[in-house]
Amino acid sequence: MLRYLYRYQRWRERQQKADLELISIHIPKTAGTSFRNTLKRVYGREAVVRLDIELEVPVVKINETPYHERQLPSWARVVHGHFTYPLLQKHFDLPQRDIPLITWVRDPVERVISNYYYLSKRLAEELDEPSKGLNILLKMERQLMEYARDPLSCNRMSRFLQGVPLEQFQFVGIQDHYSEDLRHLSKILDWPAYDEFVHNRTGKSYDEVTDQQREEIRALNDEDVRLYERALELREKRVAKYD
Repeated sequence: MLRYLYRYQRWRERQQKADLELISIHIPKTAGTSFRNTLKRVYGREAVVRLDIELEVPVVKINETPYHERQLPSWARVVHGHFTYPLLQKHFDLPQRDIPLITWVRDPVERVISNYYYLSKRLAEELDEPSKGLNILLKMERQLMEYARDPLSCNRMSRFLQGVPLEQFQFVGIQDHYSEDLRHLSKILDWPAYDEFVHNRTGKSYDEVTDQQREEIRALNDEDVRLYERALELREKRVAKYD
């Protein structure tokens, strides 16, 4: 009990500061929305800023609105979203001190497949063809392997984490071990408490994806495979320390 009260007191002291405390890089389909909601519960809803910087044509958005300032919003204690660390440094004047940098990764094959089905689901929702009497989706939608072979779909995790070796992250979570790794992170960042959320599951079985297709997706994402294997090695050390 005394340890909990001490951690809570330290946390309340940090709550009173408006300084940036955490940088969280969200790779698509690695539980980013679920994790963002946990961050909001821990740090405060307004204090967690969603930051998106397009990789191909850098457009900066904060909370989904175009943003052109060199300074992050004064109330931001956490930035979380789709960006690389070099792009963050390029577009913003960051505090001259070390700020914890964290991310989550996922089995590369499962991430690509999940991303494909998520985008397919979103497209279907946006078109809402049955209510509009349309038949555009079948004409527009790419098949899984067409999507997977697109160079922009390959090695996405490595591209988001470019410029920073995994060893320099304070935490690299594995989505396949989400609950356990979230508990580890709470200890690393000294959270007094946290809530776990689940969002954006596609609800679709991947049984229709053949072994041959999975092997091709793995080959197309060789950099991500190596990155993921290294992340698993780092996780083994973390488990030994925090379990």
